[in-house]
Amino acid sequence: MVKRFLFSIVFVFSTTHVFADFWEDAKIIVTYSKNKEYMLIVYPIEYPNNFFTRKYQRQYRKGFVKDTIKPCHAILYHIFNADTTKIWNQPLVNYVSPVGVIVANDGKSVITFNEWEMAGNQHTMVIYGESGKLLKDFCLKEISPFPLEQYPRSISSIYWGNHWEYLDNDRIEITFCDKNDKMIKRIYNIKKEAFE
Repeated sequence: MVKRFLFSIVFVFSTTHVFADFWEDAKIIVTYSKNKEYMLIVYPIEYPNNFFTRKYQRQYRKGFVKDTIKPCHAILYHIFNADTTKIWNQPLVNYVSPVGVIVANDGKSVITFNEWEMAGNQHTMVIYGESGKLLKDFCLKEISPFPLEQYPRSISSIYWGNHWEYLDNDRIEITFCDKNDKMIKRIYNIKKEAFE
């Protein structure tokens, strides 16, 4: 009994510091390329109004209403003068929604960052090419210049960076920031599919 109690105390005081977080419901994201010629609209997962009732859940488990959930998807538009033309409409790999999105000036690639309510876990950086085709889906450990333990954490997320931008149509700059505010910038080349 004493050993178990001492182990519990040691375990509690030796764990990594984490903090609680709160995520609002995901909202529709509208973002533009730097030159304002392309607009991407990201629609988060959409549940029916009564989805979280017991009756609906029973019907859902039985397979009667599975198609009523609208998955996360995005629509890319080309803007010319006051006219918009739809380029593509594709589902995204994110379950709920990405947290951040950037669009290339030529509209040939779109990059999403993080998963809603689980930043830094899965889908940390996802690259979509022409027609919304999935090119790459990275988790944080695949792209991070820091060990994952060096990032601030919450119960649900790893807070690894807050800035990303296209340098040109094929290269993006990503800023990583650890819990000591040390920053490292990395450049990813979409054509070469590698960091420079």
